[in-house]
Amino acid sequence: MTTKLSPSDLERNRLGYANEDTLEVFAIDTLVSTDWRTLIIEYLKHPWLNTDRKSKYRAFSYILMGNELFKKTPEGILLKCLGKNVAYLEISSVHSGTCGAHQAGHKMKWVLFRYGMYWPTMLKDCIEFAKGCEECQIHAGIQHAHASELHAIIKP
Repeated sequence: MTTKLSPSDLERNRLGYANEDTLEVFAIDTLVSTDWRTLIIEYLKHPWLNTDRKSKYRAFSYILMGNELFKKTPEGILLKCLGKNVAYLEISSVHSGTCGAHQAGHKMKWVLFRYGMYWPTMLKDCIEFAKGCEECQIHAGIQHAHASELHAIIKP
């Protein structure tokens, strides 16, 4: 678990440094360059920059509030857009967390929508997570194949 400190926290706590003149605070950008949200956020922040048509068209259904990106649904509901790492954590908490019921992929996607979360590959990620759950594989129903006659292969 990580703790986020603001510059005011550093001033208040002093963190036990002997020489405060050498104290440096670095701001780390949490967006990875391969994050799906990067192009949309850049366009919403700077719409006058040269951007391809597809990104401009996609950006119409998104809103930038502070540093958070939200997707507008046709009903007008805002869904928080998540990156890959946070999305995986949310899937695991919905599937096998405290209130998780080890549901299938479609049900997990619906629950995540109800919680107000979104990312483009939601359904695919939920289905893959449910298929890879070891407990679900152990307790799943046994698939029965129809009985069929064995055909021996004669070796020449």
